[in-house]
This record gives sequence, structure tokens and C-alpha cells, in this order.
Amino acid sequence: MSGSKVPRQTAAVCSVAALVAFLALVGYGQPRAGISLAVGLAIGGVNGLLAARTHELGGAFRFLSLARIGLLSVVALAAGVLLQPSTAWLSLLGLALSQFLMSALAAREVLRR
Repeated sequence: MSGSKVPRQTAAVCSVAALVAFLALVGYGQPRAGISLAVGLAIGGVNGLLAARTHELGGAFRFLSLARIGLLSVVALAAGVLLQPSTAWLSLLGLALSQFLMSALAAREVLRR
């Protein structure tokens, strides 16, 4: 991902998606669910930036990637539980959606070459 726009694009798209998800769920009368989903998306957006940084540092990229995803999953789940335990799964869903977005953006960049 070195020199790639994908991490920045992922962060931007996830930020917008977090805002849209929050506003949509607030509109349905579920503000805590909206915050949970938005938190997961935001954390996932940061993951792309952290992945790029890890790649630049070199070393054990696979191990560091697993550790990073594991840590971010724990953070997302903890944030969701603190907000409202019944909607904590939405934080993990947001994190998973952000990974899908990053994969789609990376695939688009590869296909453009």
C-alpha cells in the first residue's frame, strides 16, 4: 500500500459512511445504535492508515496485521459495550464494513492499472 491512495480514501469513505449511518439510525430513533455503527466504521477507517504505516515499517507484516485487527476489534467491541451492550455487535459490523470498503477501493486501484 506504500504510495497508495487507498488508506486515505478508506479513512475518508469510512468517515462519511459513519456520519450517514449515525444520521440514518438517529432518524429511526436509534441514536446509540448509530453511534455504535459509526464507531466501528471510524475505527476501521483508521485501520487503513495504520496498515499503510505498518507496511512502511517493514518487518512481520502478517503478524502485525493480525495483532492490529485483533486490537481494533477489541476496542470496537468495548466501545459498543460501553455505549449499549445490546448494540455492541454493530461496532464489529462497522469494522467489518470498513474492511470490505478498503478491499473494494484496493481492487478498484489495481484494476485501473
